[in-house]
Amino acid sequence: MVARENAEAKGRRYLVEGRLVVREINGDTIRACCRGGGTFYPLGHDPGRGWWCECPARSTCAHLHALRAVTIAPLREAAA
Repeated sequence: MVARENAEAKGRRYLVEGRLVVREINGDTIRACCRGGGTFYPLGHDPGRGWWCECPARSTCAHLHALRAVTIAPLREAAA
């Protein structure tokens, strides 16, 4: 039996494979694109919209996990 990869693990894999490109960080605004399933998806963060990705996932996708991993500190570090 092969274990199914969850979105967080897939996001880490996307980083290792170089699929995420951060295009802009300006204050609270982040713009990026990430390749998944052969398609490039725009994603990012801005104050009015929050975290967003244009992929068809219904919950937090692997693309956003990848982006968050390189743009925000883990909670245990932020609290220190």
